[in-house]
Amino acid sequence: MRKNNKVLVGLLIIVLLAVIGLSAYAYQKQKALNNVKPKVTETKKEDSKFEKIIKESSSNFNKENELSKKIDILKNLLTYKDEISKENKDKLNEQFNSQVKEMREKIKNSLKDKISSLTVTNEDKTNTEKITNVKKELTELQTLVDKEKESIFEKDEDYNDISQLIKTNLATTEVTQTATTTNNSNTTTEQAQHTQVVEVPTPQRSRGTTTYTPPRVQNSPTAPSRNSDSSATVTPPAPVTPTTPAVSETTGTSE
Repeated sequence: MRKNNKVLVGLLIIVLLAVIGLSAYAYQKQKALNNVKPKVTETKKEDSKFEKIIKESSSNFNKENELSKKIDILKNLLTYKDEISKENKDKLNEQFNSQVKEMREKIKNSLKDKISSLTVTNEDKTNTEKITNVKKELTELQTLVDKEKESIFEKDEDYNDISQLIKTNLATTEVTQTATTTNNSNTTTEQAQHTQVVEVPTPQRSRGTTTYTPPRVQNSPTAPSRNSDSSATVTPPAPVTPTTPAVSETTGTSE
């Protein structure tokens, strides 16, 4: 009887130990599972339709060197303004406005650089071909600015500044052309003033008397030259001295 009791007690102890062991294992496993953070797969958010348009416009604009094509890219981007506003997304609107502002600023700087290169100096005053080309390009530039005013400039002040720069350079071409024409006119006038007018002596007759009148020489006054290089002085010729004295012939009266 006692032997059987010992066997039962031994079995109970073994079972109890097994249960405790299994419980401890299960607890540790659950604890380990709780400490493991679930792995989250982050997916990159794709750009929206308008975000792609803005980025592509910016890239194409920076690659382009021709002014007129830069303006076309800006105009194309501006056509999406209303649609982007309807999206009612602050970040998208901010991105659009920032890009438009940057493009306009770069175009304005390009215009200033172009105008600065179209100038006529004093050394070019006799270069008719250059004056004509500068005037033509400035006129075409003014036409472009007037046509694309709404797209290029955010404020009227910006347009007025560029327009005034063009008009200032155009004025220099007009003054230079006038100065060249005046110089040519002065040269022609001086040549005409150097012409001498000589009166041919005419014998004067009276009844029974012949009087000889010496010739008179008349020179046109020489006007001071406006050209710095015309410094030659014209000396009027000496008056002609008669070679024969005046002869007076009197006819006597016979009685």
